[in-house]
Amino acid sequence: MTTLTAAKILEFVVNAVITMGVQNLPVATKKLWQTIRNRLQNQPVAQTVIGEIEENNSPDQIPKLTPFLDVEMLSDETFKQEVQQLAKEAMNQDKDVINIHVANAQSSPVVGKQEGTDNTIIGTQINYNEKK
Repeated sequence: MTTLTAAKILEFVVNAVITMGVQNLPVATKKLWQTIRNRLQNQPVAQTVIGEIEENNSPDQIPKLTPFLDVEMLSDETFKQEVQQLAKEAMNQDKDVINIHVANAQSSPVVGKQEGTDNTIIGTQINYNEKK
């Protein structure tokens, strides 16, 4: 059985939070995020980082949050097992919903005129590797 690290768990859940927003998260992923938030609520630096993630959609905050979750998982085996189980459930149950949402966020409908002609173009603009 694969053990999920704090970094891997945060990569999944933070990307979901950034893409979908906390209110729109699928049930299992929302439960995972709330469990992590609740555990880190008494750590001001971690709370600031969580705020940056939720309010400013900052994926670069993952490395800043990882040590806090690592310490909690190392110091409390029950919490570690709970978070890993929630992460596995979220990754299995919610992965497709989150991936569809990501795909929709990375493409947008386009209607326009081709310059120098009378042609109207209807299609989808794909934004590969677009940075937020």
